Amino acid sequence: MTDPQQLSHAQQALWFLYRLAPDAAVYNTGCALTVRSAVDLPALRAAVEALAERHDMLRSVFQEVDGQAVRLVGERHPLGLEVRELPGADPEGLAAAARAALREPFRLERDGAFRFVLLRRGEADAVLLMAGHHIGTDATSNWLIVRDLLHGYHLLTGGGDAPAADGPTTAPPPPKGSYADHVAKERTVLDSPRGARMEQYWHRVCADAAPAELPTDRPRPASSSRTGATHHLDLADGRVEALRELARSSGVSLFSVLLGTFQSLLHRRTRQNGFLIGCPTTTRMSPVVREVVGNFVNTLLFRGDFDPGTTFRQAAEAADRQVKAGLGSAGYPFELLTRTVNRPRTGAGSSLCRITFNLVGTATPEPLLRLLLDADGGRPAEFAGLTIAPFELPQAEGQLDLAVSVRQSASSLAVDFRYDVDLFDPATVERFAGHFLRAVDAALADPDAPVARLRLVDDAELAGLMGFGTEPAPRRRARRG
Repeated sequence: MTDPQQLSHAQQALWFLYRLAPDAAVYNTGCALTVRSAVDLPALRAAVEALAERHDMLRSVFQEVDGQAVRLVGERHPLGLEVRELPGADPEGLAAAARAALREPFRLERDGAFRFVLLRRGEADAVLLMAGHHIGTDATSNWLIVRDLLHGYHLLTGGGDAPAADGPTTAPPPPKGSYADHVAKERTVLDSPRGARMEQYWHRVCADAAPAELPTDRPRPASSSRTGATHHLDLADGRVEALRELARSSGVSLFSVLLGTFQSLLHRRTRQNGFLIGCPTTTRMSPVVREVVGNFVNTLLFRGDFDPGTTFRQAAEAADRQVKAGLGSAGYPFELLTRTVNRPRTGAGSSLCRITFNLVGTATPEPLLRLLLDADGGRPAEFAGLTIAPFELPQAEGQLDLAVSVRQSASSLAVDFRYDVDLFDPATVERFAGHFLRAVDAALADPDAPVARLRLVDDAELAGLMGFGTEPAPRRRARRG
């Protein structure tokens, strides 16, 4: 083992949560591919082992040394491929097996933060799964790992540069830096005058603001079970182009239009003003760490301030200003902010952020990343000598009250509402998703209309509510003369 490596602030928070509930799967993440061709198992095993040589996070364990959580990097790590045979499994059984493999607890102290599983229904019918604990990885890192795994597999099976469906893809460059570089830079920035300015900025954002909090179906438990589910919503093509046109005409980004509309809905649903929601963002800003596997995620806080005359367009413009200002201070760790404003995290969750909203784009020249992020599920493609397609894995469920993620492709927007089942029933989240769609339509119909006029109940729902609790009057019997 090397000398103990310090953890980033994000990793420290995840270690705290892991120690609270080591068997919880809420911070397990990963990605999976359907494989519709024969797999050379020895080559795939060797490719998995080679990953640990390239990325030191894959040969790391997490322990406490002298009362401090640290990362210990080994010269080698018994990272392997587990093959699970599922002959005759139907699609539902295969999906259940993939979810189970993703959700198996990690033993960070002993085994590290990664596992690789091949779920095989037949010789040319399998799902290749990479699972990781968030303390060691993020969405971009998951893609880097799968990309490097496939490149390594292709080389071991006699290939050169890995051919993709739309052209050759050269071997990835070696990492220029390490996660330790990222941790060192984080500490240097926080100790500098810039760190002090970032702290002051976020304190102003949080001043006199409470986290947005939707009415729940059940009381909030003292300690969350971290169990979640997802409701999915697709925005039709016509809405997507109209939203982009609204963004252009307002001089803001598409994300700001969506964020402002979402904040408008929260204001109408909660009647809160001066409320906070979060937005996960990357801290992978330097080219030095572009190829490094690790947790490069921070949560930015955006504040919703509304008065009776605030319009949808003004909400989008305010969101745009906050996004630009927030990105300038994105290097200040959210977990440190919770301490400096004296609102520490508890077993029931964060006292600053219970709802998040983010937009994931797929505009990238990298063919494999486009394949993995394709919002429509993707069609099978040839890559590294294999016929592969994305395999959907529900994840990040139950981390917060509600986490809304919008996946963007060239012609569509797919929205996932991930929620805590301790708090919400499926019907409640489905109804909220419908309200979001209604808010989008209202903003498109008249962006200069006040948010206060947004109707959350349609005519059919209103008729049902008006009739709730009433009974038809009894019929009178006809009198006989």
